[in-house]
Amino acid sequence: MIIESRAMERLKLEEKLQRAEHLSAIGEMTAGISHEIRNPLGIIKSSAELLKKKMIKSEQPTTIIDIIVEESIRLNNIIKDFLDFAKPMTPYLKPCRIDDIIEKNIYYLSQQIQENNFIIQRDFTQPVTEIMADAERLYQAFLNIMLNAFQSMDKGGKLTIVLLSEDDKIIIFFHDQGKGIPEESLKKIWNPFFTTKEMGTGLGMGIVKNIIESHYGNIDVFNRDSGGVTVKITLYLTRADI
Repeated sequence: MIIESRAMERLKLEEKLQRAEHLSAIGEMTAGISHEIRNPLGIIKSSAELLKKKMIKSEQPTTIIDIIVEESIRLNNIIKDFLDFAKPMTPYLKPCRIDDIIEKNIYYLSQQIQENNFIIQRDFTQPVTEIMADAERLYQAFLNIMLNAFQSMDKGGKLTIVLLSEDDKIIIFFHDQGKGIPEESLKKIWNPFFTTKEMGTGLGMGIVKNIIESHYGNIDVFNRDSGGVTVKITLYLTRADI
């Protein structure tokens, strides 16, 4: 059993090393390409906005200009996703509460929740322990998870968020009432650029995983027998490398 356990640990370490090397290569390539694209993209956007002002003054239609500005913003967001995924995550650790971060997420998404009649059920019955973490990074991770849940659910769907404190760790569950994830897609969910969305970059869950792992935590995604998807996140009160 000891030999098998050590073999599994070695395999996991090798997988992490390969993934780190892969991310490093992607990061170097992305950084270079992003700088080359962002400068002309900024010029295109500002020029289009300037042209739009002139067209408004002369009472000309601005439909095409609006499309240029909108697509420039979308392309800039795609570049931002690339950079967020590829750059090394170094969290700024300070005392924070997970329930406070989730409440901030819910408040930010309140309009979308109301428009779609989504139900947010909180199960924060246990006292929530303060944790050393990067609140802004975790906010970004939880936001991605909640947006994915909303996109998978019909109007009136319910998202249940559970917080559990267990000895040296906090466990967060996000249970949605969506359509679930096909098993083949579930196997590829962490692969860079894999997406089932027409407008997605396929980097959202990769960014989430990077954020959680930068906190020395774990994340798992699985379909429930009763339907929908569960995202499970484990964050430790004491860092695993200490």
